[in-house]
Amino acid sequence: MSHPTSPHADNRPLGIALMILGMITMCVTDAAGKWVVQDYNVAQLNFCRGFFALLVLLPTARSEGGLTALKTKRPWAHGLRSGLLVCLAYAWFFGLAKLPLAEATAIGLCAPLCMTALSVVVLKEKVGPYRWGAVVLGFIGMLVIIRPGTAMFDPMFLFPVFAAVGYATYMLTNRILSRTETVTSITLYPQAAIFLVSAVIAPFVWQPVTATAFFAMAVTGLSAGLGHLLLSFAFRYASPSVLAPFDYTALVWAALFGWVLFRQLPDQVALVGMAFIVAAGLIVIYREAVAARRIVSVPLG
Repeated sequence: MSHPTSPHADNRPLGIALMILGMITMCVTDAAGKWVVQDYNVAQLNFCRGFFALLVLLPTARSEGGLTALKTKRPWAHGLRSGLLVCLAYAWFFGLAKLPLAEATAIGLCAPLCMTALSVVVLKEKVGPYRWGAVVLGFIGMLVIIRPGTAMFDPMFLFPVFAAVGYATYMLTNRILSRTETVTSITLYPQAAIFLVSAVIAPFVWQPVTATAFFAMAVTGLSAGLGHLLLSFAFRYASPSVLAPFDYTALVWAALFGWVLFRQLPDQVALVGMAFIVAAGLIVIYREAVAARRIVSVPLG
């Protein structure tokens, strides 16, 4: 997963605490969303999720100048990536409706590995044999969880696979657009797209909502917006190399929520696949840290 660089206000314990809290919050989003889509259409969920996420994120636009922060010279780029995020939001929750939370989360954590591979094509970056090996290891871990060609294979796993590849592409566009666009425009346009597209679809699939279901839908949006802010603040206090390994704490929380809410726990085969994915991610993080140290150590002048 690609993250912004940290300012020099170094406070590693605070950064790590915010990172862990952010990952817990994002897992709350997934768990609440999975609970909702057992009985309600994904469009109905995304409509409410988008609305409440915007309530959390809109105030952050003030820090970049309000409406002026939404001005852009690249509307087509924003439109394409917003459309991609809409597809990802639907694919992810379609998958969660039928899949165990921990296994789906593990596949989603393949996004950084997909990003490593895609960066070669999109950004013309050089990737060495260790990181290519990590990509292959992560891909093997994904296959172990999905188990294609066996009686245990569920085609619904293709949704989180698409979400992982799509999210990697989405994050690459963040890198490109961040050179010219504000954080507000990069963040808000995709969330607004989810809300608007779902507002068109939701009336055709709307079902009466109980108070409990509405609360869960609100939680998905509020926690998604809050999680984004927590992760953003985490990278103000600690570097990506320090924080990136804590991405994988999401597996712990996903397994915990999956057991408490849905009585689902990964089996031994899935645990092996998850271990492969975590190992692959940590290898990529380590190699990027090594590369960063080499760049810093090069004498100037």
